[in-house]
Amino acid sequence: MPRLIITLLLLLLVGCSASTRYTFKFDILSFIPQNQRSLNIPSGYYLVVYPGLEGQLVPLPIALDILERGQISIQGSLTNTGAIPMTGSYEIRLAPESDTNLNDNSGGDVGLGNTSFNVAAGQSQNISTTVSLSASENSVAFNIIKSGSFRIAIRVEANSNGGRFDLSAAEAKVTGRPFAVIK
Repeated sequence: MPRLIITLLLLLLVGCSASTRYTFKFDILSFIPQNQRSLNIPSGYYLVVYPGLEGQLVPLPIALDILERGQISIQGSLTNTGAIPMTGSYEIRLAPESDTNLNDNSGGDVGLGNTSFNVAAGQSQNISTTVSLSASENSVAFNIIKSGSFRIAIRVEANSNGGRFDLSAAEAKVTGRPFAVIK
């Protein structure tokens, strides 16, 4: 019996080490209803914050003050259904839970990973953007995620004869040391 207790105590201490890091992955796409994961792009100039100006709330039950770094990734595709090239850009928008307009650059929202595209007529192009977050890289966005629940959106700006934007993956990953107070 004492050996079992000592073994369990050792396992607990190893799990509580100051160097122990936990990585949490959030499937942001799971918060977006299936029927809202595609966006039709009309002819002409088009600017939209997707899935809406208020973004998608990603609820976190606690503030992540133990956070050391993070990463936001999106994947999808652009399809040009028109007769001329579809040009434009997209970026990830991130904001605190209290900000309900992710396109006004006030209230705390920030843009990340602005990427240009040029899709030939009748063609499709896969898109993939990964943004790293830390105290030294994209620190404003890093602090938004550290504070707890946040909002996320994608801003799409396009010139075309029509097309489609399909989101196939969206993920946030954070890594932290829960026992960082132990030196």
